[in-house]
Amino acid sequence: MSMHTLPAILRAAIRQAAGDLRPSILGTGIFSLLIAVLPVIVVGMLGSDSGNAGTAFGPMLVAGSIGAFGCFIVLQIAGEMYTDRVGGALLRVRILPHGSLVWAIGKTISTITMSVIIQGAVLIGAVLTRSLPVSAPQILICLPLIVLSAVAAAPLGFLMGSMTRGLYSVMITYLAALPLLLTGGSFFPLDWLPRWAQAIQLVLPTYWAGHLTRWALAGDPAWEVGGVFNPVMAIGILVAWAVVGFAMVPEVIRRSFRKESIGALSRMQSTIRSQSGL
Repeated sequence: MSMHTLPAILRAAIRQAAGDLRPSILGTGIFSLLIAVLPVIVVGMLGSDSGNAGTAFGPMLVAGSIGAFGCFIVLQIAGEMYTDRVGGALLRVRILPHGSLVWAIGKTISTITMSVIIQGAVLIGAVLTRSLPVSAPQILICLPLIVLSAVAAAPLGFLMGSMTRGLYSVMITYLAALPLLLTGGSFFPLDWLPRWAQAIQLVLPTYWAGHLTRWALAGDPAWEVGGVFNPVMAIGILVAWAVVGFAMVPEVIRRSFRKESIGALSRMQSTIRSQSGL
């Protein structure tokens, strides 16, 4: 790939991302966004009845979930990659010049954008309903942190997506990912978990994403491991996940796309119909 082709690749990726985002933002997908955001805001409002709003359950949950929603990009990328594979989109992309690279960049842009929109919607809703009392400087500090949380988790989505080649593999992938996402310390304190589960979370972006947004918005370390904030360590861990992860993504994508063929697609679709009882 030469420097002359890079602008064309980026333009194609941006067009793909815009096409992916259009139905999610302008179509009925906006209702799914509101459904995902509304329960968190309601819980934040109901759980904010405390003498100190910053340490009440509701505000702590809202502050942590703003970062945690960034890690749900893992399921979003894996799900969209599976849909594109079953629908034949990955096979069509494979035959295009630099098709796999364009697809991966476009998918990264669209999913990160959608994740940030959801995280921003939670933040805006919490501010408007006063379930999370924050100042303008706190919001400005939080904005780059929510982007970082999504960027750090995105490579895991491509890794999981490369392994989803059937209905059962999708179910197994989701069943493996959901417990990690839901027990990252953003919906309840991490010290409620056994030590071995805490140790797993401390090396994943799932805990540190919520850790940073609680540091920026709540300011109380009651839910943190050790009872203290470590924003520098949290940023370092998330940056490491992003750098190492995206360094591995091209090879993961190339290996995954090599397996795409008309025969493989036909067998996959036949297996899915059989598993679905069709």
